Amino acid sequence: MPRSTNVFRKVDDRTVHVQFAKGSLSKMLGRHKCGQYVFVNFPSLSLQEWHPFSIASGPSDPHVDIYIKALGDHTKKIVKYAEECAAKNKQVKVRSDGPYGTLPFNHCRYGSIVFVAGGIGITPVISVLKDIYGAGSAKKHHHCIRNVSVVWIVPHACEASLFSTELNSIHLKSLEDSLMPDFDLAIHATRDTEDTNAIPGQQVVYSRPNFESVMNQCVEKKPEDLRSILVYACGPGAMVNQLWDVTSRKNKKDLRVDFYHETFEF
Repeated sequence: MPRSTNVFRKVDDRTVHVQFAKGSLSKMLGRHKCGQYVFVNFPSLSLQEWHPFSIASGPSDPHVDIYIKALGDHTKKIVKYAEECAAKNKQVKVRSDGPYGTLPFNHCRYGSIVFVAGGIGITPVISVLKDIYGAGSAKKHHHCIRNVSVVWIVPHACEASLFSTELNSIHLKSLEDSLMPDFDLAIHATRDTEDTNAIPGQQVVYSRPNFESVMNQCVEKKPEDLRSILVYACGPGAMVNQLWDVTSRKNKKDLRVDFYHETFEF
């Protein structure tokens, strides 16, 4: 059944934020997990076009949040449609099928976690972060996570505004609540040469990350009693492969580094 969106708006030149309520049946059955995707159809644009989008909301959120980037013909139509709806101050009807999928790991079993995301690949990472740092998460999960590091690579610094509110909130929670894991964030802008588009409250590095240094720092900060690190990469294939090579060299007799990935284009 079609349902009305709560949010349907452009958040930058090429990205639309869509939010709608979770289905009562899927909530009752507890189907919502971290890192899932949902098929979404916009009937007013096409009755046949269904496309999968990663879910950014956490499992306990009452709504589904997705972020659609204009990467193809249909997604470009959605971005343009959001402009038209904003001019009329109206929401739209959507149909959804899902959620589907599940992460191939249990993040709660790791003491140290490294998330590396390229562009819109940050979306599933945000879902996991909301699960870790959501209200009451430390008590609910009884997890052993001590520290979380996020490396987010974007073409332009202004694109970091997409999730700046969520990331700032997570950082504050990590500082204010002793039960929450430590949180480190590094944002890298690869196509800017100066900070003219910097995001207030966010420190941006204007270069590509050095994955060797990222992993060395993670190993150094790892509590001595922990023997495993989770590395989860979401982004372009070249980025994933480079990180994979670095990560594989960090496995030792007394340290296991588990690497998982998904491929997203910028």
